[in-house]
Amino acid sequence: MPVFPGGQPKLLALLTDSLRYPAQAWRDGVQGKVYLSFTVDPTGSVTDIFVKQGVRADLDAEALRNARRLTTVRWEPGTQNGRPVPVVYTMPLTFTLTPTTAPGPQPDSLDVDGGKASLLPVWSWAASQQQIPADKGVLYGSCVQRLGFSSGGFGQYARLVNLTTRQAFRINVKPAFRSRRENRFCVALPPGRYALHYYQYTASKWYGGEMHTEPLRKARSGPALADTRYLFTVLPGQVSYVGTWNFSQPGQPAFTNVKGQLDADAQPVYKHLKLAEAATALPR
Repeated sequence: MPVFPGGQPKLLALLTDSLRYPAQAWRDGVQGKVYLSFTVDPTGSVTDIFVKQGVRADLDAEALRNARRLTTVRWEPGTQNGRPVPVVYTMPLTFTLTPTTAPGPQPDSLDVDGGKASLLPVWSWAASQQQIPADKGVLYGSCVQRLGFSSGGFGQYARLVNLTTRQAFRINVKPAFRSRRENRFCVALPPGRYALHYYQYTASKWYGGEMHTEPLRKARSGPALADTRYLFTVLPGQVSYVGTWNFSQPGQPAFTNVKGQLDADAQPVYKHLKLAEAATALPR
């Protein structure tokens, strides 16, 4: 049989010391043995690595990723009648749910790739607009802004990422030259699942304006990425009420449902939108 440099303990260490438990498999409580097959050829090189018997795709892929490290090591080849010969080797990699194998928090893809760098234009819904385009959905709500009167003539914005298309949008949640505490917004966006990304505001200073960008995230309490995001869905050809977005406190965004109150205020303006029939889609 082929001999690994340092013997079987070194082989097991190579295959397990960088093994990472896939986060979704851990959350789903999946464990088991992935059987790997590979060939040690007459030169001692490892070839033809594949999963002979797997558990499920993510565990299999992680086992295979780790097994490819074998190609960096030269074995003492197997022999038959004193001559080197290729030998097929099969061994298991075991995934066991223990505290030491628990995955750490995974990086949020919004941080790694927060949508495309360029922001696409947002269609602010005009009072005279009558028909919702088939490739858009309308969302409306209000925003309680951070600065009040000191916001001066600067606008404030919420950056959104469409998780379906990875496109980024920035909607105006406080118009320029309006310092009132709460402001209404109504825009049309492509349909899809959206994540709130950043709140952007500019404080009025004697020397001009001081810009701030603040992440809109939940406090992270586990490895599930969805638990860090505020999510809502825009449906094609439909109107969605997304609540009152309260950004008045740093790092503590809040979302409340005051639909009846806002509908009474907004319906006379947006006469062609059936706000009473709008779906409620508060960021969650």
